[in-house]
Amino acid sequence: MHLIPLLCFALSPIQIDGSFNDWAKGVTSQEDSQFVYRLVLLPESACLQQLPEQKVVELGEFTIFFSPTGKGYGVSCKKGDEWISTYDAGIVFAPATTSTKFELRVNKPNVESPVYPFALMPKGDLRVVSWNVQFGNLLQMKERSARVLKALQPDVLLIQELDGEDTSETLAKFLHDTFDGVWTVGVSPVSGTKKHHRLHSAIATRLNLFKSSIRPMSHSNDKPLKAVLAGIATQGGPVTFVSLHLRCCGGPTGEAEEQRQEEATSIRGVLDNVAAPRFIVAGDWNLVGTMKPLKIVQADKLAIVDAYQPDGLLNATWSDTTSSFTPGRLDWMLYSPKTLTVVNSFVLDTADLDGETLIANDLLQEDTAELSDHLPLVADFRILK
Repeated sequence: MHLIPLLCFALSPIQIDGSFNDWAKGVTSQEDSQFVYRLVLLPESACLQQLPEQKVVELGEFTIFFSPTGKGYGVSCKKGDEWISTYDAGIVFAPATTSTKFELRVNKPNVESPVYPFALMPKGDLRVVSWNVQFGNLLQMKERSARVLKALQPDVLLIQELDGEDTSETLAKFLHDTFDGVWTVGVSPVSGTKKHHRLHSAIATRLNLFKSSIRPMSHSNDKPLKAVLAGIATQGGPVTFVSLHLRCCGGPTGEAEEQRQEEATSIRGVLDNVAAPRFIVAGDWNLVGTMKPLKIVQADKLAIVDAYQPDGLLNATWSDTTSSFTPGRLDWMLYSPKTLTVVNSFVLDTADLDGETLIANDLLQEDTAELSDHLPLVADFRILK
């Protein structure tokens, strides 16, 4: 009998996306010229960074500690006897939510990260960009922000984490100055005095609104959400947009996860009362617990936009080299698959772009990392009917 070896040399790099489509049956470890990979299996569904007890994995040159003892969350890493940053080791895994199966990747030694040519120009009928701009950095680093937005050329911007002092007027003026056109903007209200309660979500568009203004969303008891809704007129017909920001942090159980699910239920309730042929719903879902908040809003009616960074290998939208947590997919976009089709999508990490692409688009390699811990999520749609 011929048995597939447990360690294989991958013919092409593995996509770390939690789908496992590029793992042959029976294979639990792989490597290529850049990376070493491992499947991590758990006896029960859990988050690797929120385990009840530490799990240790040896991979490549590294010893990886998931939910390390004494801390109980995140990831730590040793190279030999030396503690090093998980980001220096290149540790990434997926999914970030609960599962019994994860795919894990680390860097091989002395291999430089490659860069790639990449086409940024819009395709289709409509370009949508969703972006958490980390405590209002969009309007605090205007020159850098303008470079990124000019390269992306959005028709509709779905923004999260505008600062509490940022208004519709200040954002509209910045977009007017950036694109030399009129932009319509609406933001969610602040919900308290603490910094995280004063963050806004926003919708901004260079297109015309359809029937109504951009309006904030709330729970059924009128408690505000960090979410806004707008009907926008396109050449192919009206599209209803939602920009949302769900509760951060926590794990698969507890107050934070419960609040995410409550927020998702309220958003789904609002959508159920909107008579519209097309929806695009996107933002920072903070899916660090379960997938339930996303599934609640999907309600078997909306499809997921699958988008990868320019290297085509990661779909992570968040990272922070100072954090105990490794990169993860926190930002998601949903759409109506019967009336819209995705013709192009990507997560923009300017660090992945080669020099020719950077020069052609007036970008710097560090632009997205300097602006936010989240990367822009970009999708081009064709309107079907």
